This record gives sequence, C-alpha cells and structure tokens, in this order.
Amino acid sequence: MNQRFVARVLGGLALAILLVDSAVAQGGQLVAAEYGAGDRRVDVTPQVRSFMHDGILQFDVTDRTLGVDPAFHHVKELFIRIRHWDGDVEEFRFMEHARVNLTLDPDAGYEWHDRGLHIMRAFYGGAGHFADVTELLRSMKHDGRLFVVADNRSMGGDPDPAVHKVLRVLYWHDGQRHQIVVPEHAELRLP
Repeated sequence: MNQRFVARVLGGLALAILLVDSAVAQGGQLVAAEYGAGDRRVDVTPQVRSFMHDGILQFDVTDRTLGVDPAFHHVKELFIRIRHWDGDVEEFRFMEHARVNLTLDPDAGYEWHDRGLHIMRAFYGGAGHFADVTELLRSMKHDGRLFVVADNRSMGGDPDPAVHKVLRVLYWHDGQRHQIVVPEHAELRLP
C-alpha cells in the first residue's frame, strides 16, 4: 500500500511539473509590450515581436536585449499584452533578467495550403494556465475529421483544478483559417 501511495505522489508531482511548464502556453496575438519601471516605460512592441518565430516567443528580459534602458539604475519589468481568441486581453509581467517563454499564434508565415483539416494550435485550460494539446488533437483526427469531448480525461490532465476550462483551437480547413473556443464538457466537431 505504501508503494501505491508513493507512486501516486510521484505521478502527481510529475503532472504538476508538466503543467507548470505548460502554463505559459496559451495562444493569442501579441498586442503590445512595454518595458520600464514606474512611470518610466517605453513601447518595445517591435523589439519583442522580432523575437517571435513560428508563434514561439523566447528571450531574456534585459536592457541589451530590448535595446533600451528607460529607468537607469532601477529594476525594470516587461509587460506583454496578448489578445486571446475569445477577444480577452491578458497581461503578462516579466521582471528584468527573467526568461520569456510564450506560445502564441504566428503573426505571419504559417499557412496551410492543403484543402483538408489541419490543427495549427490547440490549448486546454483557463485563467492563464493552459496545456498545449496541439499534437494530441492532431493524433485524434480520423478521415479528415475531429470529434472529441473537451474534458480532463480526453485532454490528458487538468491544468488548473480550480477553474472552469476551455479548449481553444486554431485550425485551417478548405484553405481558410478558423478558430473556435469550446467550453469544458462540450463537444468539438471539426470540420
């Protein structure tokens, strides 16, 4: 019985570590970025946008990286605003010397020319804690269609037990880009 308990605890810790790592992944579009301290902030949206490659935004927050020091001899913060697929805007704060690691929608260069269904990005969660389920949904596709109930079991875990979750899917079908947000326990049918 003690072995089962230890196995459950270790399994829970592994899942927690996995979900903490995926908590930064959420999808959406970069709206704006500001860097500074107090009322001494500057717009660094173009600099931040330049670090994005295929929807992945990764860089270290430093004066050198961002090319500006708006508050000399002060600890600064980077504020990144992202518009999610449902229209909500969320702000992320990163202290100076922190590592930014966000998964967003690609601004450009991500097109699918096949006429069939292609899942570009998919995230499951809520309140800023999302798990990337893109590959999982891609593997569920059968005969060019996708049907799944959006719940913890089908999505491989619960990224945040304290909130009601949604499944956000950005996909291509018949040469058109689409997005859909499905509440927890609802069905996703594509196309």
